[in-house]
Amino acid sequence: MCTNEFIDIHTHILPGVDDGAGNMVQTVQMLLHAKQQGIKTIIATPHYACGAENKPVTVLLELQEQVQMEASRLNMEVQILLGNELYYSDGILKALETGEALTLAASRYILVEFSLGESYQTIYRGLGQLILAGYVPILAHAERYHCLRKKEERIKDIINLGACIQMNSASLLGGFFNREAVYNKKLVKKGLVHFIASDCHNTRHRPPKMKDIYKNLEKSINSALLKRIIMENPIKILEDKYI
Repeated sequence: MCTNEFIDIHTHILPGVDDGAGNMVQTVQMLLHAKQQGIKTIIATPHYACGAENKPVTVLLELQEQVQMEASRLNMEVQILLGNELYYSDGILKALETGEALTLAASRYILVEFSLGESYQTIYRGLGQLILAGYVPILAHAERYHCLRKKEERIKDIINLGACIQMNSASLLGGFFNREAVYNKKLVKKGLVHFIASDCHNTRHRPPKMKDIYKNLEKSINSALLKRIIMENPIKILEDKYI
């Protein structure tokens, strides 16, 4: 498989919103890096947590438009879409219903995170509630949760529940002696990962890498599976179709 166009479904590229880009200068740097990485569609997913000082949707829409204008000024053929990375709590369903919290690109898909030390029971129950409400939850950076490490059966149970698994690209970069990267690649090979995204926050510590991870994985992962994860599944979000 050969591709030069990637879709990044998990980014913190909007300026001055969360712990991602601090201002438009940093946002532009991230856009230029994304261009080098062949990223053509970016879903901005600023953090949302019930009870926190979240930016209103009206402000996010204005920032989305400003970033799109900057991309155009840079002659970049990139589409900026909007969503949230939702920190799960009992009030998240109400926030989604009222439109205070956002789905990914106005689809039924939602990007959901939990506390990294959260119990498996809480994660499973929370994802189940979201599914019963009609959403398709994508568990953000699944490689980080302590309760899922070296627990493939738990990941399979989450998938069988109806949720999707997203892994950060940086967690897959590394050689043979990087045990975490080796294990994460094994999960990808076994079909236990639906999305790979950058979760980019800046260009130094967490840049928007997609082409790099594709080149890294194409050497060892079935081309049809890699195409599904890298291209086909993200398109399903944009088209609001089930995987």
